[in-house]
Amino acid sequence: MNFNYKCIECRKCEENCSIFIATGKYGPLEKLKIIEDLHNDKKINDEQIHTIFNCTKCEACQNSCPQEISLIELFDWARHKIKITYGLRNEKQFYLIQNILTSGNPFGSKEPRLKGIPSGIAEDKIDHDLEPLKSKTLLHLGCMLGYRLHSMRDDVLEIFNLLNIDYTLLEYENCCGYFVWNTGDHETAREIMQKNTQDFEKYDKVICACAGCYTFYKEHYPNKEKFYHCIELIDDVLMKLKKEGMLDSKKLNEKRTKSLVFHDSCHLTRPHNIIEAPRRTLNAIGLNFQDLPRSGAEGLCCGADGGMRIINPELAVSIGRDRVKEAKKMKSDVIITLCPFCIFNFRDAVSEEKVIEVESLYHYVRNYLELHLKK
Repeated sequence: MNFNYKCIECRKCEENCSIFIATGKYGPLEKLKIIEDLHNDKKINDEQIHTIFNCTKCEACQNSCPQEISLIELFDWARHKIKITYGLRNEKQFYLIQNILTSGNPFGSKEPRLKGIPSGIAEDKIDHDLEPLKSKTLLHLGCMLGYRLHSMRDDVLEIFNLLNIDYTLLEYENCCGYFVWNTGDHETAREIMQKNTQDFEKYDKVICACAGCYTFYKEHYPNKEKFYHCIELIDDVLMKLKKEGMLDSKKLNEKRTKSLVFHDSCHLTRPHNIIEAPRRTLNAIGLNFQDLPRSGAEGLCCGADGGMRIINPELAVSIGRDRVKEAKKMKSDVIITLCPFCIFNFRDAVSEEKVIEVESLYHYVRNYLELHLKK
């Protein structure tokens, strides 16, 4: 860990931090001062610990830092240091870790995450123990799609089938470890990572349907080059089909009256520059949409990630509401995104008033392909 950074206190980081914008506190600059105390083994109080964990890890601060300080790496170090020195500070973190260790998912569900997939979609795509591999390309669904967003899961699977993208599924897929890593318990997270790495050894490629899983695999697992996000493959195939004239000229949004706005996933944009692929995909299916005022690499976070839904769920949803208000100012009827954390948080943010719909990008892609893909 490099502690020889030189912060010039320009506060550019605060201008782009969704937490600081919403609260006026818990900003990156405040965190750096606490990290200095932690590095010097000075005792910190509960409010300072709270400040360290109130972070979506969206990388907006790091992206805007003129000194190019590795802020997310420092924040992760601080969480780990707090875990070692003070233990877990939130009861929900303890239960989350126990759930993942005992059931392979943060929700504590004993059901396999493939349960409930509609008949005919993926029965022949599942790798069972002691059987030959169905494919050398593994599709990793993630906990959110496996247990909370089944329609998004089914849309991804059907898109892969319709586009003839080769894949297989693990019969007993495990959590990637990202949830545990965010608690600061990096030792337990590494145990999970080691098990997954062994499971992945027999595959040449791992395709992630969850943005959170994808960025964790790319940034913390070995053999980073074998991990891809599914929008990359979908985009590639659609561009080839478009070039070959295989996409029907009819547009998905003919006779459509709803106004759509696209929200970027922080996990995909800043760390991995996956910005144009979802936009090309939307354009390929003829879907008219707008970008939010701050989008792409400059986009604001939905408020959900970095463990915020456990640490401070009220603030997470409040930040989501602020993003929804931006969309409503643009007279949008639907927010489209491809991150399960964003979808889940936005739906909670609009649950009471139903001021706007929240939908997965894959919902529209599947609808288009079922209607207009030339056979």
